[in-house]
Amino acid sequence: MFWNKKKKDAGDKVVIFFASDLHGSSICFKKFVNGAKFYGADLLVMGGDLTGKAVIPITEQTDGTFKGFQTGDEVTMDSQDELDEFIKRVNNQGFYPTVMTESEFQTIKNDPEAQHTLFKKLVVERVQEWADYAAEKLTGTDIPLITSPGNDDFFEIDPILNNASHIQYHEMEITEFKGYEILHCGGSTKTPWDTEREYSEEEYEAKFAVLLPQVKNMEKCIFNVHVPPHGTVLDRCPKLDENLQVVFDMGNPVSMQAGSSALYKVIEEHQPVLGIHGHIHEGRGNIKIGRTTCVNPGSVYPEGILQGVLVTLSEGEVTSVQLTQG
Repeated sequence: MFWNKKKKDAGDKVVIFFASDLHGSSICFKKFVNGAKFYGADLLVMGGDLTGKAVIPITEQTDGTFKGFQTGDEVTMDSQDELDEFIKRVNNQGFYPTVMTESEFQTIKNDPEAQHTLFKKLVVERVQEWADYAAEKLTGTDIPLITSPGNDDFFEIDPILNNASHIQYHEMEITEFKGYEILHCGGSTKTPWDTEREYSEEEYEAKFAVLLPQVKNMEKCIFNVHVPPHGTVLDRCPKLDENLQVVFDMGNPVSMQAGSSALYKVIEEHQPVLGIHGHIHEGRGNIKIGRTTCVNPGSVYPEGILQGVLVTLSEGEVTSVQLTQG
């Protein structure tokens, strides 16, 4: 008599499409949502940093034309079509274009508080647009979209995401999906930019001390942690000087590690099945820390290109990792 190995139940396989750090790029978010069907994913995970970097004021001139700035250059738009095209391009690069009169521009130019208020307003509006888009595209599917906050994400977007019909927003929680537990921990270690959600290594240790006892089965746990583990290819980035300029040595950029040591220690000790990370745009890749597969899809959002990673799990193991770009 021959005993054949039992075939794996197809229902056991879980395919995750993960991306991070879209920073306001509308085209990248749309590609991400549509990637669910394109890649045959069971679960979409957005690793945080939905918030973009800057407002682009567009001033209406007395002659009916419009003026805006892009990468430091003044752009004149002579028609509504040219204005619409400029707005679309700036949206896709992750910025927030807004049309105003020359008088309004001169007023807000000298009022940092008004600038910040406008910035937050536009960020909230963009996130609401994305929540509506996700609802439109994912209605009728059983594909969840999960996200957690990155270090750049304003707290003002939390109510939008918490109330979104087709986005599940989690922070400092353990959730479950098809037999896997997902540990959610956002923000990042300290950065030169003093962003919204930054934490010391001691604070991360405290966060993990709260979360880890809640995990029932670490062998089938996924760490959805925005910051990558320290000292790996996933957290390597250019070193900056006190003026936030890249440091060079003999003509070559100097690199540094910007991940979390506390996270590395936790992964090394507890060995979850998978770690999905972002934050460091240059840190695209996948590595092993013991049995744990850790990935960072990277980000080139200003180019309108979505970098992602497709991870397949089966029976508590990572069976394939595919970095994607398009």
